[in-house]
Amino acid sequence: MSEAPAQPVICVVGMHRSGTSCLVGSLQNAGLELGRHHTENRYNKRGNRENPDIVAFNDSLLADNATDWEQPPLSFSYDPAQVQAARALAADLSGEGIWGFKDPRTLLVLPLWLEALPAMRLVGIFRHPQAVAASLQHRHGSRMTETMAYEIWYQYNLRLLQALQDDPFPLLNFDWEIELFHEKLNQVIVSLGLQALAPDQRFYTADLHNNTVLAANEAAIKIQILA
Repeated sequence: MSEAPAQPVICVVGMHRSGTSCLVGSLQNAGLELGRHHTENRYNKRGNRENPDIVAFNDSLLADNATDWEQPPLSFSYDPAQVQAARALAADLSGEGIWGFKDPRTLLVLPLWLEALPAMRLVGIFRHPQAVAASLQHRHGSRMTETMAYEIWYQYNLRLLQALQDDPFPLLNFDWEIELFHEKLNQVIVSLGLQALAPDQRFYTADLHNNTVLAANEAAIKIQILA
């Protein structure tokens, strides 16, 4: 039977196009080990920082439930063999330091990962639905209608809220002004046992942030910011 990694595991959770790449890149700059990951991506200037093995595994879990990332399952089922597979994957990918990963799909299959890695720590991020919808439509073109984009945002953030209520974890707002974002981010980084970022170590810069919504950011989802 595979055992969970001995070192801490940190998982970044949040909806697609909501700053998850920025968050995990910032944690990487602060010392988080990501292992093999994408550093180049057409839609992310510095890569989405996702491990392709974890993305493929999450996609397979969704496929087994006859769905995918664009159609969040109303219910999600899995079996003990898949839990063991997740545990083995994490053990194979983890290194000597604090290891972590991010894939927005993880929110849709989170019960499995929490069972596989009960000590896993979550860090979340959210973004105003208008900004997310605009980004999704820009990326996917006419096949992604505004209604579809808002529904996907709702389903992912509903799961984010449920996870937050079940076991509170730090949560950041990608619509915060850049200095506030870094202030809150460094608080989270230190709480995770990583090194706070100096200004010249920052992953997040204003040029990474498109489709900004300046008004009503805090009303995007009604949650308490715990970062």
